[in-house]
Amino acid sequence: MRRAEERVLATCPDVRLYDEQVEGPATAALLKAAEDADLLVLGSRGLSGFTGFLVGSVALGVVAKAARPVVLVRAGEEAVNEHLRAHDGTASGRAGNRDVVLGVDVNDPYVEVLDFGFETARLRDARLRVLHAWHAPNPFTLGPGEVGLVSESQRAEEWLGFLSVVLHERRDKYPDVEVLETVVDDKASNALLRAATGAGLLVVGHRLTERPTVPRTGPVTHAVIHHVGCPVAVVPHSGLLVVGRRRRRAAVGSHTGPVAHALIHHVARPVALVPHD
Repeated sequence: MRRAEERVLATCPDVRLYDEQVEGPATAALLKAAEDADLLVLGSRGLSGFTGFLVGSVALGVVAKAARPVVLVRAGEEAVNEHLRAHDGTASGRAGNRDVVLGVDVNDPYVEVLDFGFETARLRDARLRVLHAWHAPNPFTLGPGEVGLVSESQRAEEWLGFLSVVLHERRDKYPDVEVLETVVDDKASNALLRAATGAGLLVVGHRLTERPTVPRTGPVTHAVIHHVGCPVAVVPHSGLLVVGRRRRRAAVGSHTGPVAHALIHHVARPVALVPHD
């Protein structure tokens, strides 16, 4: 522990470190500590090679129940790993920082997850790659009277339009963050694993369960924290979408604006409209 602290202080002299030993189950102690924190970071032993985590029951229990974002970092991860490689093959801040990858379901674009991804990219001075995975409709998944779009490119364009709508307000809030929007026809877990290759951080959401005694992470989160090669941030959310709505001084009728209008009509979760000036 002392060696780890000395290494941190050597690279981050402005960081204050406090250590504490508590009695009781590890999961309960970590969850208690997270209540007063903005972020909880857990170490994890890496699997053989350079991909994957060895995640135990403690980490899974904390991720499933924590009300604060939890970041899983593989043992041996260094700050220099966040930098891109220079021409000589060395990692250097002069070459720029690795992307932050944010997984977003346009049907469930939770504000806590979006804000965490954008704010983290801003603090790291990194590009934010936002990814949405979708599945092409087939005769067995189309509902009565529904007609599939004629080509995959048109379907992708439609999903990209939805994603742009979801990110519209966050782009305005974080104008200095470079954003790359991507949609792919694939399972979300597969798409995120590919996108996170070479990334500095992968950000995914986790809906807090109504039955906290049953630790569940969801299939996508479960897959990425076991198989992705970069640090993973799991951001909990309440299940409510919060969308801003600008007040109008001389409004005639009801106007929600294009972003709120699109989300209300296309997302599957409840939406709360918060007026602002």
